[in-house]
Amino acid sequence: MPKSPLILPSDPSFYELPPPPGSAPSPSLEERLSSLRDEDEEEEDRQEEEAAPPRAGTCDSHVQIFPDPERFPLAKDAAFTPGEHPVRDYARLRDRLRLDRAVVVQSCVHGTNHHALLDALEHLGAERSRGVAAVGPDVSDAELRDLNAGGCVATHFQMREPWRRIDWNDTGRIASRVHDLLNWHIGLQMDGRFLMEVEERILAWPGRVVLDHIGCFLGPVSDRDPGFRALLRLIDADKVWVSLSGPEVSDPQHPRYPHAERLARMLIRFAPERVVWGSNWPRLEAADPVRDRLRPDERHLLRLLDEWCEDETLRDRILITNAAELWRFPALSGETPAGETSVAG
Repeated sequence: MPKSPLILPSDPSFYELPPPPGSAPSPSLEERLSSLRDEDEEEEDRQEEEAAPPRAGTCDSHVQIFPDPERFPLAKDAAFTPGEHPVRDYARLRDRLRLDRAVVVQSCVHGTNHHALLDALEHLGAERSRGVAAVGPDVSDAELRDLNAGGCVATHFQMREPWRRIDWNDTGRIASRVHDLLNWHIGLQMDGRFLMEVEERILAWPGRVVLDHIGCFLGPVSDRDPGFRALLRLIDADKVWVSLSGPEVSDPQHPRYPHAERLARMLIRFAPERVVWGSNWPRLEAADPVRDRLRPDERHLLRLLDEWCEDETLRDRILITNAAELWRFPALSGETPAGETSVAG
């Protein structure tokens, strides 16, 4: 079937299309205040909610785990010391939020040592978790196969300073190796304002590419910005997916994150089949202790997703259907989705 021509949000005809769920304006001040008043009632019901079973198939697509550093030492050149945030703490959070599945992303502080990642995947369970490794150009085929058997389905390119560990010139070779050997995806974190500078490079990588943190635009951008236009072109080319995670990474305006919200709503409208959601737990990005204390909890982030979508069917598509396709989870019937190989390959 021929693809429809790409229509950018800056084109007036973009808004003449039937408004999909998630395109409505933000709630009014009165609605927000009403929501805050309802939080006390929600707190009273919290114990009952926490006892409820998870919603089948719902997925948190961006989690990092920081276990006991005595058992799982940090890399000698780790850019920061994260403290201890073990997998058991995340598992309790997952259950409170009634999430069913999780994708654990290798942290830069562990370098290319994946012992902590594999331990987390083992504890979370093969049917309920997937991993995103962070391999270097010298990784062996044997290590890649071991990571695949442990539940990994992608490798991560962290290209932000001071956390970057590989050179841009190595990315193409790594992407080709993991795709050809295991059919892995690529996870990518970079300042989205400069996507146009690496657009052709990304298009040349085989397989899918998943951009972290709503594209990780580390500064205000409009829909006419060259970086955002590059993102839309990459999505339209069936190359890129976007994780609606970490609004606090690019937007300091707690707790609504209006800049991140505007981008998220546009992406949901533009390609609802190419977005997933992630908590970014435990969210250790900010160096400002005030921002750390003000940072809302993950329940609030899920409520924001509800508002961005405003439609339960679309929300479930993002949390369940899209995530299952992207991360190769079994279908809810227990069968592997058509066209997908098992994680162990």
